[in-house]
Amino acid sequence: MDVEIVRKKRVLSKEEADALVGEPVPDLEPNLTRASIVIDDDTEEPILAYLPMDRHVTRELREAVLEIRYSETMRAASGLRNRSRTFGMAPRNPTVRLEHCRPTSLAREQPDAHNTIAELSRYLGQQLLEIFPDVATRDRETLAGLIEDEWRMAEDSLWTSGVINKTSTLPYHRDGFNFDTWSAMPVVRKRTDGGYTTFAEHDITVGSRDGWAQYFCGYRWVHGVTPMAVGEGGYRYSVVYYALRGMKDCFTYAVETASAQHKRTERESTQARRLTGEEEWADQFVTVRKADG
Repeated sequence: MDVEIVRKKRVLSKEEADALVGEPVPDLEPNLTRASIVIDDDTEEPILAYLPMDRHVTRELREAVLEIRYSETMRAASGLRNRSRTFGMAPRNPTVRLEHCRPTSLAREQPDAHNTIAELSRYLGQQLLEIFPDVATRDRETLAGLIEDEWRMAEDSLWTSGVINKTSTLPYHRDGFNFDTWSAMPVVRKRTDGGYTTFAEHDITVGSRDGWAQYFCGYRWVHGVTPMAVGEGGYRYSVVYYALRGMKDCFTYAVETASAQHKRTERESTQARRLTGEEEWADQFVTVRKADG
């Protein structure tokens, strides 16, 4: 495979790029359409890579993402709708009573599709290692000692977690919940125009072809997705693999599971005592009940 080395100068400072965060991406045409490695022309820093995947990998990925059930959210700031599904591992979230680190719900509800996508992280990690060995080695060293190996989505994977975006236009953003490490983003698409990934600091808009993957540090660079027009039966799925910072607080799987069970039992026992009158409800709850009449 012939891979072109592209040198790009930075056109926006960090502060100028920050000002774009949250703004919708305009309807840009791609200016990076061939297999490429992009280097900053001044610093020699690698910025991104854009490479085709093997056909059998694309086929397996397509079958998996088409099978998955997605939920829809509305971004209040931009008014854009986003249909997505997370995969891999998830950190604790006590506010919604998810009191332990765990695999995402996709792993339980659709294990075959989840396993296909998680195992693909090994292929993508190997591709990143081949094109940017220093980047892959540095990222692995960054995460070593911070994240237990069992919280990687697959054996020897560079990533813990990910999200699948289904035909969703995304505003300019940085991936602020991730480590300062590289991500991988393969795309599968059909009968869809637009939906190109754009990187503001270096004025790069990537063609985002079917069966091609992009590698970049989403924590560092402001990026977004251009508007798209979808034909009948069309779609565009981007599958983003990343290392989630929240996973650094996770203990081993066994400890997390035991702790969650203890907290759940403790909570249920407390509720039972309150219902039987053995223990008073919290003052806030009592106040609300009185206010309700």
